Amino acid sequence: MRTIWKATAIAALVAGGSLVAVPAWAADLSCSGDLGDQVVAGNLTVGDGVDCVLGGATVQGDIIVEPGGWLDATSVVVEGDVIATDAYGVLLDGTSVAGDISAYSADSEVGFLYLNDLEVGGSVAAGGLDVEVVDTTIGGSLTTQDGNYVDLVRTSVVGDVSIDGSPWGVSIAGAIVQGSVTVSGSARDVLIGADADGAADAFGNSIGGDLVLSDNSANLRVAATTVHGTIELSGNTPLAAFGTGVAAGDVVGDYTGTAPGAPAAGDQAIAVTVPAQAPGELIWSLEGSSALVDLGVADEQLDHFAADGEIVPIRVQDTRAGNPEWSLTAQVSDFSAGGTPVSSKYLGWTPEVTDAAGGAVAGSAVQSGFDGGDGLSVARTLAGAPDGHARSASVVGADLELKLPLETPRGTYTATITLTALS
Repeated sequence: MRTIWKATAIAALVAGGSLVAVPAWAADLSCSGDLGDQVVAGNLTVGDGVDCVLGGATVQGDIIVEPGGWLDATSVVVEGDVIATDAYGVLLDGTSVAGDISAYSADSEVGFLYLNDLEVGGSVAAGGLDVEVVDTTIGGSLTTQDGNYVDLVRTSVVGDVSIDGSPWGVSIAGAIVQGSVTVSGSARDVLIGADADGAADAFGNSIGGDLVLSDNSANLRVAATTVHGTIELSGNTPLAAFGTGVAAGDVVGDYTGTAPGAPAAGDQAIAVTVPAQAPGELIWSLEGSSALVDLGVADEQLDHFAADGEIVPIRVQDTRAGNPEWSLTAQVSDFSAGGTPVSSKYLGWTPEVTDAAGGAVAGSAVQSGFDGGDGLSVARTLAGAPDGHARSASVVGADLELKLPLETPRGTYTATITLTALS
């Protein structure tokens, strides 16, 4: 069964006259609702109690989340910092942040900071929140204070990691930390490369500096972790329990379980974490600065008015696992001029593929309804790709042909074409 992935009105078709499209730019901006993929030239503020959804946006300043605000950002570029104070939550997915991320909650334990598939140029600091950091690269340090729980999974940290006072526990799995890691004052499970029973996690840890575990008061397990410096243990009740796969330059303090081995000999250590393949997505975007298609002024022929043009080229990118088949269809609304409708069946097209790197194949030509048929008043296939197509992008377009009866009233007519990606 085919599933609609995305349906968006993308273009205006004009017979006669011209229109000007103005992009959505702003300086400092307050977000409320879904801002989509616009560019914010200054800071973006998520107000008290406001939900803000960003998809593909660029923020050239900071994002500031005020008390009770909720930021949900996917595939966003932030050229400054992300700062949240007493926010309901911050979710950043597939996003790059050039500066720092700071999220603190002093009045509530319901807040959260979820970072997934991020590139962070600076440091991450959080307190009083649920903290999850997954498949992320942090150019600075990671610091949490009184985080409800902290999960650090398949993440690279250039600086140090410091996790203090987490009442609901800590889990570190698949982390590569060039500096030192400190976990202290946790009241629930602290799992370093291990599960709650001490078995090695599927993703081991590599720590370039020291591993410091102090004053933790619950189940403390370490496995599948290489520490190139010293493991320092103090004040933990019960004692830290070491499982298989632990290596360290030295150990100071008491522990139970398997004695750590020595890190592999050599001049340098190499560590890399390979995550599970992402499910990917089927997306399309316009290859142009405007979504306007201008067909100009129609020419009078023997028995009809004629106009032609080209749609704005469309780039289709399919990153889904398995490279399943897809198709891109289009349907045009009726033309209108001052309330006078004209059927879109009079518009036809000849699809084309200008870049077939992704295995795209053009759809069939559709004649103008003036010569018979329904034209583009019904859904037509612009392009598609078969199952197992090449994993890359394709660029597709179409030549448009408009034939209108001579009885069509004078005017400047507009219509909208809606594209739907199916798989």
